[in-house]
Amino acid sequence: MRIAIIGGGLGGLTTARTLVAAGIDAHVLEASSRPGGVIGTSHVDGFVREHAASSFLGGPSRGALALCDELGVEVDKASPKAKKRWIFLDGKLRALPTNPVELVRSDLLTWRGKLDLLREPLRPGGPIGEDESVHAFAARRLGPEAARAIVAPFVTGVYAADANEISLEAGFPKLASLARHGGLVRGLARQATRGIAGGILRKIAGKHRSKATPRGMYAPRGGLGAMIEALAADLGARVRLGTLVDQIEPGSKGVTIDGEHWDGAVIAIPAQDAPPLVAIPELANRLAGFRRAPAALVYLGFPVAAVPRADDGFGALVALGEDVRVLGIVFESSVWDGRAPEGHVLLRCIFGGGRDPSIVELDDTALIAQATRDVGIVLGASGAPSHASVVRWSRGVAQYAVGHRDRVRAAVTAARTHRIALAGADFYGPAVNDLCIDTARILDEVRAW
Repeated sequence: MRIAIIGGGLGGLTTARTLVAAGIDAHVLEASSRPGGVIGTSHVDGFVREHAASSFLGGPSRGALALCDELGVEVDKASPKAKKRWIFLDGKLRALPTNPVELVRSDLLTWRGKLDLLREPLRPGGPIGEDESVHAFAARRLGPEAARAIVAPFVTGVYAADANEISLEAGFPKLASLARHGGLVRGLARQATRGIAGGILRKIAGKHRSKATPRGMYAPRGGLGAMIEALAADLGARVRLGTLVDQIEPGSKGVTIDGEHWDGAVIAIPAQDAPPLVAIPELANRLAGFRRAPAALVYLGFPVAAVPRADDGFGALVALGEDVRVLGIVFESSVWDGRAPEGHVLLRCIFGGGRDPSIVELDDTALIAQATRDVGIVLGASGAPSHASVVRWSRGVAQYAVGHRDRVRAAVTAARTHRIALAGADFYGPAVNDLCIDTARILDEVRAW
């Protein structure tokens, strides 16, 4: 089978690699002069800038860590400092508790908010079979304080969005699964019980658990761009850069792309960009229902002494309603070695998303000024930055609105009818690991054609 993959971002590249390994003749058609889509790494003034995603978790067996190992890409594990996270709430930087003792001592919640958390196992379940926003779920199960102070900033950290706008089922499926099993505490207890029981049964049967996958947070040495370069090199001439697709039409036992016949296609560009290319009205209409929010990353470098807090943790997320416009600040040089010159720190300031899309319309000078102001308020940074630069994306962050899974099912069904599969962050998860793992589903679809 000859399969065309429209788009050479991470989703398109990993899909191509999976199909080729299965004996399928897959080719990536990428309009730009470089592969990777939004993902990439650049070096400016001795600072290392990630253009979008910067890391991944080591848990999934088919995830990015395994892919890097297969490609021979060296990885670094995040500094132990990364375990510490901060929330900027009510004008103050507050540590996110990591255990019950820290929670009791924390000023992130009042005593009333802490008691609300303790009542979680006693609360009735939510509407069965109905999707809801993450904020609605959190406020109902954990109380309004925890929803605002802990859950909403975490949602912003993943989707750059208001927690009222993100689907629980699609955005955080593991939380939704726990909720279906009687709530978070009961669901976690049930999982733990199953794990213990499984271990006992394996011992009785004389079986051993397979080697555990490394946990923690990882990144390719030098940045995620190294993984993209290795993927593209592995695929070689199958990646056609500078190839702009104008039209995808249904054909006899396949599709026709700009006059060339293929046995099928994978659309791996942002769903919002696909409708003008797809000469299939039903599919084009379905894809138009997905949305990505614009985003801007402002990188600021400072002398170490100017931002003492930038060496204490992974970063800070900002609660809704604060007198700053930055959504979050990542302490890049605290988490990863070699991201800033000696004697300096590097901060990644995240703006825009679904929570504040209009700020991306500011020019670079205004954005840098806003970031410098906000870093001063949130972290107490003093003086002017020694480095300042901006990375922008008009199609930055996929937004999983309530009802997202139904929209995905309808779009996938409409595409499958014409031997088209859908890949990328718009559908089954925006994280680096999500894009790697989803290739198994796409391979199954292609084989079914």
